[in-house]
Amino acid sequence: MNKLQLAKLPLPARISLMNSPTPLQKSRLAWGKDSLHWKRDDLTPFGLGGNKLRKLEFLLADALNHKADLIITSGAPQSNHARLTAVISAMLNLSSIIVIPGEMPSEWGGNLLLDRLAGAEIIACGEEPLAEAVERISSERSFQGRHPYIIPLGGSNALGSMGYFLAFFELMEQAKEQGWTPKTLVCSVGSAGTLAGLVAANTLLPQPLRLIGVNVISISDQLYSRVQQLASEILDLLQTSCPLPTFEITSDFIGAGYGLPTPPSSEVIIECFRTDGILFDPVYTAKGVAAVKNLMQQKSRELPEEIVFWHTGGGPAIFDQHYYTDLLNYT
Repeated sequence: MNKLQLAKLPLPARISLMNSPTPLQKSRLAWGKDSLHWKRDDLTPFGLGGNKLRKLEFLLADALNHKADLIITSGAPQSNHARLTAVISAMLNLSSIIVIPGEMPSEWGGNLLLDRLAGAEIIACGEEPLAEAVERISSERSFQGRHPYIIPLGGSNALGSMGYFLAFFELMEQAKEQGWTPKTLVCSVGSAGTLAGLVAANTLLPQPLRLIGVNVISISDQLYSRVQQLASEILDLLQTSCPLPTFEITSDFIGAGYGLPTPPSSEVIIECFRTDGILFDPVYTAKGVAAVKNLMQQKSRELPEEIVFWHTGGGPAIFDQHYYTDLLNYT
């Protein structure tokens, strides 16, 4: 699908946060016969970067259209989505609230520090489910005269995922300009929105790519269904009807669970930083890169491929003491 065809789609309103395409660069790592490329959404222009800007272009445009004066979202204490939501809300002169599980942190490293610097109000909801806490807080602030707009966990609804529908074609155009064609595209999967956008866009290719999502949340069949549902909703928003291509989700790299580093993920953080100068985060992207390394080292594939890993950002999380203490064990 070219730019003219994309322009004819009934895209929702958006604000401009990206400015230009993020880099697509070849890796110097030698993990097998394949060529590896990084799609560098860690280099988006605001708030120390990350993929959520693509989602926020649509979500915050909708918030502004609804005359919101308060943005409420949720996530883990080191949520990259929460960080960028807080930063962009501040830039738009909107107040923000971040709801986190458990108790109020005693340390403010990594993304939590940046949330505070952006002026976000951080509310710990204890044992109350995040979604219920968000709805309760929204109702309370509405009663106080505010006009809240709720952004879901990870910004992952059909509207937010539209950002990665468009990003897919940005990648394909860049690869074409560089003289090669992606064969396999890999990304880490948490709240499902990024992969869903890529799946929806892949639907429109004459020869779809192999898409692999690396589950970093939990071992659950529900994640696959969630991606399918979101991808279908994106196509519905675009008034486009066609069957979804197959995609894969692997849960082989979660380790002990969400937010807990594994030896392979810690090792690839150091290896990639020393070889390509790229920093991956211990929660999401490092587990995805560990999966890519495993894929490239498989000896069953005879023909080399052009593989892309979508670097969705998240570097600030590494400066949380919990994570950098673990990494020091591998240096």
